[in-house]
Amino acid sequence: MRTVSRLIVTLTFLASLANAGSAQAQQKAPLITVTASSFERLMGQAVTTFEAAGRPELAETIGTGLARVNDLKGMTRTQPMGVMVYLNGLSPTTVAFVPTKNIDDLLKTVELAPVSTKKTGENQYEIAGPNRTLYVKLRENYAYVATDSASLDTELPDPVQSTRKLTAAYDVAASINLRGLDPATRQLAFNILKAQAENGLQRRDNEPEIAWEMRQADGERTLAAIEILLNQGEEILLGWTVSPTERVAALEAVVTATPGTEYAAYFGELKGMNSRFSNLLNTQNPMAMSMSWKLDKPSRKSMRRTLAAVQKELLGQLAKEDSNTDAEDHPIRQLIQVLDSTAVDGHLDMVAQMVGQPKGPFSIVGGVKLEDTGVMADAMEDLLGRLKGRPRIDNVRLNYSTHNGVNIHRIDPQQPPSGENRLFGGPVAIFLAVDRSVLWFAVGSDEAPSELKRAMDKVAAPAEQKGTTVPMQMVLNVSQFLELIDPGSNGGGIRGLARSAFKDGGDALRIEVLPVTDGIRTRIQFDEAFLKFAGSAMARQIER
Repeated sequence: MRTVSRLIVTLTFLASLANAGSAQAQQKAPLITVTASSFERLMGQAVTTFEAAGRPELAETIGTGLARVNDLKGMTRTQPMGVMVYLNGLSPTTVAFVPTKNIDDLLKTVELAPVSTKKTGENQYEIAGPNRTLYVKLRENYAYVATDSASLDTELPDPVQSTRKLTAAYDVAASINLRGLDPATRQLAFNILKAQAENGLQRRDNEPEIAWEMRQADGERTLAAIEILLNQGEEILLGWTVSPTERVAALEAVVTATPGTEYAAYFGELKGMNSRFSNLLNTQNPMAMSMSWKLDKPSRKSMRRTLAAVQKELLGQLAKEDSNTDAEDHPIRQLIQVLDSTAVDGHLDMVAQMVGQPKGPFSIVGGVKLEDTGVMADAMEDLLGRLKGRPRIDNVRLNYSTHNGVNIHRIDPQQPPSGENRLFGGPVAIFLAVDRSVLWFAVGSDEAPSELKRAMDKVAAPAEQKGTTVPMQMVLNVSQFLELIDPGSNGGGIRGLARSAFKDGGDALRIEVLPVTDGIRTRIQFDEAFLKFAGSAMARQIER
């Protein structure tokens, strides 16, 4: 997502550059299209939100507001509306499209603002305001509006047809048409990003070498991913929708690649990445996160560079007290080699969950599958033994417990003055174990080792399902977190609204990353309680 956001910012910057002397023709397809499926769908969002909050009568306040603007008379409320951004060379041209079946009524509505309107030709009009003049051209049942009259003389798409894919799936959406960029613009966008990256990746004053090397690796990974997206990407789509039947809202980002490219093939590989932890996936806990992800080439390269930097730093710190740091069997070298083998394999498979009963105490339990070379368990024990007496470590207890022949080690970090943690129910410890190429971890108090053993047993059992069909997912059940953060409180304000909205369930925030044809989709879904919370907050503002 960060890669996509940087590219969007750069393309927007390109669209803002002035190049009046350009002789290139305006591109036939818009670079960016932003559309609302219809005014009625937007109204439906508001109604659904107020109904979820138990305040359906407040939807009438919207009607009262519309009366002040002539009820938007002249605009067709059931058709798409929005804006299209074209590139004329590097100069942006923005054309808005407004559905109308009566242009005279629409102009009368517009004249409620401090503007004047006049007809300048067949199906052509001007809207003169204090600072600028807008030009309007009527075609079929749409009024096209631009700041440059010449923009309206070119061939413009039918909004109903050109936005059909967007309006069918979303209430509000934006699309960036990467395939419509000419090679020169793609190269210019990449050069701008590369120059920014190279300048930002210079070593800063007093920056530790390891921090600089890790930042370099991440920056170069992002730059390589953007180059691939620019050269092989087809479209970036953002969409928002509210379902009146399911009472959920969703924000989606979809990135698609040009069919037949290496980028499209990579997205296809994500579909077959089965997870070692499929038995453990449970979205009913306060928090659950899982990933079974195929790393792309830039990510594998970045991960290996980062691991090399970490190894160099750790061995450098130990050099003064450990004369054996050059040995191949040094535990740090062995563990980094295991992680490096995992990066080479390119399959990142992990899970983390918050487990426990409502109101706590809770534990965080998870595991990471590694490409073990047969040395991980011994290397882990050797390295943990060297942590004894280190700053910020109270104690290290090797072989603190065992489970089915697997040793579980305990690290007791220095505790805060109280020694207690409300989330975990007591002093916090870290538990580590290595079982069948899985590095297991748990964070918590007295219950954490038992929760860790239960997780290990679930994964060892025969698979209940064949892998996972979701390469990446995260679920956050908000009501349980509210109880942890603010137990037993019935206070007012935003906290009171939140507690009331989330107390009856429907409180899940779900994030899923799924492969689609030649692309990938990230979906953030907000269950009904979020609509209830938003509706209650808006109702409070209206009443004030």
